[in-house]
Formats: sequence, structure tokens, C-alpha cells
Amino acid sequence: MFRIYNFSFYTVIFIFDFLTFNFLSMVRKTYKKPHRARRKKPLWAKAGFWRAIFMTGAGVFTIWLVCFSPVFEVKEIEIAGAQKIEEREFVDVIEKSVNKKIGLFDSKSILLFNLDQTKGELLARLPQAQEIKIEREFPSKIIASVQERRAAAVFESQGKLYSLDEAGVAFEECADAAGLIKIGGGSAAVDIGAKAIEKEVLNGILRIVSELRASTDIPCDEAVIASPERVNLPVKEGWQIYFNPRKDAESQIIRLLAVIKEDSFQEKRDNLEYLDVRFTRVYLKEKNASPAEEEKTEEGIN
Repeated sequence: MFRIYNFSFYTVIFIFDFLTFNFLSMVRKTYKKPHRARRKKPLWAKAGFWRAIFMTGAGVFTIWLVCFSPVFEVKEIEIAGAQKIEEREFVDVIEKSVNKKIGLFDSKSILLFNLDQTKGELLARLPQAQEIKIEREFPSKIIASVQERRAAAVFESQGKLYSLDEAGVAFEECADAAGLIKIGGGSAAVDIGAKAIEKEVLNGILRIVSELRASTDIPCDEAVIASPERVNLPVKEGWQIYFNPRKDAESQIIRLLAVIKEDSFQEKRDNLEYLDVRFTRVYLKEKNASPAEEEKTEEGIN
């Protein structure tokens, strides 16, 4: 009996304590004291305030340094390699690219100078320039180096003469051939800075004329593009050489030289109309000869 009573007593005490604890907990939640608002710190006392001030100052300083600092202001422009092209042509384009308006302020910062854009503008403006390289030399110098086009031949079209580089690009008008081979046959207008003839055609003409000058006594300083498959080389003696600029130049030169060295060719040279080396067999025609009398030789052998 004692054990049962003792157990019941402790059970009641436990239940009483449990209920009392929960009741007090509910009372505390229901009648919680109002929270006292903490006093706010002034803006300048906050860590974020000074961090924002520092970041803003750093940003302003960076913009000033990059855009407006006299340390990085372009003060010198150097042009290297210009011979025929006036240096002023380069300086005008570069200065225009250097000078910028940022808001209400002027900037000449070398850090904002656009190399690729300036190079493109110079090449478009100066067709005589084959290659241009622009570099920054810190803190305040810009260097532009140019490789000018060299005339390899002269092209005639619509009564005008144009200097051609080795790629066939017409880069300027000229008054005369000045010792270069003159190529005729053009009928269309020529755009300065664009290809006047294909590189393959030009190289074929230059190769054969060069071989004629080096290996024979046949004077030739002109060429006429008669068709895409035929170029005529007028010889000062009054006859012509036909060759195909789209076929292998070396094989045509071999056939040409083989025929020229023949004694029979030398006998007919004064009365020759043309020598055609475009095909495997060389065709030779004398003046006033009928088509039936046209001779055919093979590798220069009659």
C-alpha cells in the first residue's frame, strides 16, 4: 500500500509541475514584455558607410586615371616606313581616334586608343599601304609602322594607267610605266585599292617577260589580256607571243625557249606574225600566210 500511495503521490506532483510549467510558459508568451527598440547608430558609424565611400572614391580615381590623367595623355605620334605616303595622312587619322569626348570633358588617353579601329581606317584611306602596324609605347607615345605597296607592273584601262602590286591590286594612278611592263586589255573602270587583274594572271605575265629578258634578245615590255585564256606579248620586232596565264608558266617557257633557239626560227623571225605556246604543240605563223600554211612544231622541233 505504501508503494502504491508513494507512486500516486509522485505522479500527482509530476502532473502538477508539468501543468504549472506549461501554464507559466503560456502566460509568458501571452504577456511578453514589449521589446525596447535599440537606438540606431548614426550613418557615419556604420562599417558599410565607409566601405561605400572607399569604393566610390576608388572608382572616381580610376576613371580619372584612365580617361583624364596627364600621365597617360598622348603627347607624341611617330610614323615609320612612310616614303611615298605623307606622314600627315597617318597623323590626321590617329589624332582623330585619340581625341574623345567623355561627357563634358575632352580625353586624349592612350589607354582608350583603339588600335584595330585606327588600323582599319588607315588601310581604307591609304591604298598605297600594304600593311600597317600600330603600337602603344607607354605612357604617352603611339608608333605607326607602314609597309608600302611596290609597283610590279602598270595596268591600262579606259585611257588611264594604274600601278599594280604583286597581288594585282591597283593602288594609285601613274603617268607612265617607268620601266615596268605595261598590261593592256582592260575595259572596265578600275577602283583604287581593289584588284585590277588576278594574281595568277599577273604572275604568269611577269614570269614569262622576265625569262625573255634574261634568256633571249627578244625585247618585250608590254602585255595585252586578250581573253581569260590568252595573253598577247607584243614584241618590238612586230610579232607576238601567245600564252595561257592559267596554265603552268614553266612548261610554256620551256616550249618557247626551245623554239626560239632553233635556226629555222631565226630565219623566219623577221616575217613572223605570232608564236603560240599555249598548247603541247607550238604554233608558228608568218605574216601574210594562210591558215593552211600555218606551221606546227612540237617542243621547238620542225
